[in-house]
Amino acid sequence: AVALAATAAWGPPDVAASGEGGGAAAGTPTGSQPAPSGGSGGATYGHTAPRRKPKHRGRRAQPSTTATGVHRFPIAGAFDWGGPDALFGAKRSGHRHQGQDLAAASGTPVVAPYRGVVTAVQYQAKGAGRYVVIDGEDYDYVFMHLRSGSIVVREGERVRTGQAIGAVGSTGESSGPHLHFELWVGAWYDGGHPIDPSALLQQWASPASG
Repeated sequence: AVALAATAAWGPPDVAASGEGGGAAAGTPTGSQPAPSGGSGGATYGHTAPRRKPKHRGRRAQPSTTATGVHRFPIAGAFDWGGPDALFGAKRSGHRHQGQDLAAASGTPVVAPYRGVVTAVQYQAKGAGRYVVIDGEDYDYVFMHLRSGSIVVREGERVRTGQAIGAVGSTGESSGPHLHFELWVGAWYDGGHPIDPSALLQQWASPASG
């Protein structure tokens, strides 16, 4: 198993509710800037928030089933669930973690759990690092701290279940290679809210969990 060595993921927008975080620090201003070499898009402290996604069309608030074979675990390789600090809702300084941290070796492939449209491929130096957001047909999926130069999708691209997105890395505010994964009901920072992804992740990982 890969030992978890990761700080809280701090997400791009400045609209997180008080007491929330992990994917975003409440009250932290962010926005667009030219990306460093090896990535695309930008979001960092002291600027406006990333551009919003198109409105969703006829999506369900939550799927009624996640039968085996429908979804894929977001890491295609060996991983570790980490300890209590990796969990959704874990306390952080001034906020709470709003995703699940999954430790894995740098370069381990990251894939789409379900089909959808890529709505963000951006970078936040003092937070999420290189990250991707997918507007799935059931949830919004968020992948943070991806390895520089590994992202192989672009905004507006339609992806299929299991399609490669990028690779595990340690970009942004991170102390070691891991994937910070978020699951949102409704639009990411546009009327939706994050939920604890652990139960679904465990279902998608079985029987290949780390």
